[in-house]
This record gives sequence, structure tokens and C-alpha cells, in this order.
Amino acid sequence: MDLEKMLTLLNQQIAYARTHSRFYAKLPEAPLTDLRQLSALPMVTAEDISRRGMEMLCCSPARVRRMVTLATSGTTGPNKRLAFSDGDLERTVDFFHHGMNALCGKGSIVAIFMPGNHPDGLCRLLAEGLRRFGAVPHIYGPVTDPEDAARFCRRANVQVMVGIPVQMRRLALAYPDLRPETVLLSSDYLSPPLAETIARCWSCQVYNHYGLTESGLGCAVETPRRAGMELRPDVLLETLPDSELVLTTLCREAMPLIRFRTGDLGRLLPDGSLDAVFGRKAELEKPVPIYRLDELLFGLDEVLDFSAWFGQGVLKVALLGDASRAVQVLREAFPAYKVQVETVPALERRSGAKRGAGSLQQVILPPRTPL
Repeated sequence: MDLEKMLTLLNQQIAYARTHSRFYAKLPEAPLTDLRQLSALPMVTAEDISRRGMEMLCCSPARVRRMVTLATSGTTGPNKRLAFSDGDLERTVDFFHHGMNALCGKGSIVAIFMPGNHPDGLCRLLAEGLRRFGAVPHIYGPVTDPEDAARFCRRANVQVMVGIPVQMRRLALAYPDLRPETVLLSSDYLSPPLAETIARCWSCQVYNHYGLTESGLGCAVETPRRAGMELRPDVLLETLPDSELVLTTLCREAMPLIRFRTGDLGRLLPDGSLDAVFGRKAELEKPVPIYRLDELLFGLDEVLDFSAWFGQGVLKVALLGDASRAVQVLREAFPAYKVQVETVPALERRSGAKRGAGSLQQVILPPRTPL
């Protein structure tokens, strides 16, 4: 999208929000003349949405097609509630349509290993986007039984997979014969070793998607046609000095978000596309971020999955698979801490939930894509 058109949409969204909601009533009336002026506007936080979300509503409740409730990570306050109109959901389907059409074509058989298989949920919206260009979606849901998921893929002759990074990696290691042509990973941090393992096991192309409920589920997708991840045309991203990504919607009807602090750290390319996402700011500030453990442990094929706890100078890891090399890798990476690794027959985790390292007890962060 050219900058002039983006500026026009931005000014229209600001004017719409200012005149239709109490929350944005004090935004300036004068239109912006340069996109850089956006940084002078106040930012919206997760706490604002939790406590004043209904003041952000720009339409009557009758026009709200879907209301999503999310737990607010790290707080004891009220949950966040996000409203979407028919038009908002249609723009998400349109993004899924064009984003997926860059990865596969008419007749492609696509397995969806994601949460949200309910009316207007992620799986249904993605399936609708795929059907629009003639692809054939098969919704499975998050993978809790890799053997069953492998049978599902073989029965459907799956060519393309959309799934959660850790679950797709485990499926690739256990069933290298599945050989999809393309895999799109979403819903959690994607470490380079994890993506490389999937690409090697299946000899396939692996792409990344960055999305959050606040952006309308979809936000940016990696494709073969350009560097970085292409943004959906109705959002704008900027970065703060500490690299936190700030989201502004450009066409949102029910609940516009103007300069929403996502809590994610990332890097943008000069053309405004998303080059990389480094993970949650709060997680990266911990002594042992879960993302660092991903980079270390998911480079070992014998490690299928893990959970981690940290506190009082002790790093505890419950590991599914062979721990022999993992112990050495972790001790070399964290020489100042005591490392304890145990192998377990199974890990308890909610389907689709994000992972985090807690303080001597497991803390699983809530998924940004609603279940």
C-alpha cells in the first residue's frame, strides 16, 4: 500500500474513533499530514482495554458479530474484551485468502492444526479464506496425539499444514514420511532451530505468521514473494525505542485500536513490513526466557518438547525425549545457575497454549488466538 493511501486510511480511522467512542474523544481533530506524526498520539495498553474497552466501542452492540474475552497476562484485573463487526471479520477472511494464496493454490489440500474451531473462530475464518481461491481445508485442531494427526494427514493427502510451531516440529520428527510441501507456523514464538528442523525432516518450505487477537487474528505473514512478513492492508505497525511493536488498525469498525502496545518485541523493514518477532517483552526480561530455551533445546532432535521453571538460581526442565545432550547444552548456556533436567513420559499443557518459564511453578501464558 502506498504511503498516501495509508495516511488517508489512518486519518479516517482516527476521525471515526474520535466521533464514535468516548475513549478516543480527545484525539486531535486536525488530520495528520505525515505518518510520522502518529507517534505523537497517546498509546493504548492492555489495561486500557480491560478497564475501558466498552468506551472504545464505536458501534451499537447490535452490530457486534463477535466478542472475544482474553485473560490479561500478569495482572489480576478484569479480562480484555474485544469486539468485531461483520466487516471486521470479513477483512480477516480477506487477509487469510490472499496470504494463503501466496503459499498454495487451487486444489491444495490444507490441514489446519490450530485452535478456534467454532463459528467465527480462527479455524473457520481461515477455512473460508482458503475456499475462496479453491483450496480444500481440513480442520483438525491442535495436535495432542501425533499418531492420530499423522493418520489424518495420510487419509486427506495433505499438502499444506498450518499449525503451532512446537506441535508441528514434533510431528515432523516422529513422521518424516508425511512430506507436506508447505508449512505455515503461527500462535507462538518461532525459533530458527525449530523452523530448520521442520524444513529438514519434511524437505518443505516453512513460513511464519504473526497474529494476535487485537489485530483481528491475522497480522503479518511470510511469503515467497518478498523479504519479511507482509502486513495485512488494514493495520500499521511501528516500534518503540525498546523494539516493542505498536499496532494501529486502519479500517476497524467495532473497536478501533490506535497505537496499541502489543507487548511483543520485533523489528520492521524500511518498507514497513515485519522483519522479525523476538517474543513477549515480559518474557524476554526474565533471567531465563523461554525463547532462549527454545533456541537451545529445539536444536536437538532427541528433545520432543519441554516445560521449564526458574527461581532462586535454579533452572528446572521437564523434558520429553532424551536428556543426555540437553543437560550439557543448558549448563554451558547458564553457568551461573543450577540446572536440573528430568525426563517425563508426558507434558500437561492446554492445547494451543503458549509456554512460559515460571518461578518454581509452571506458568502457561494464555494464547492470543482464542480457543
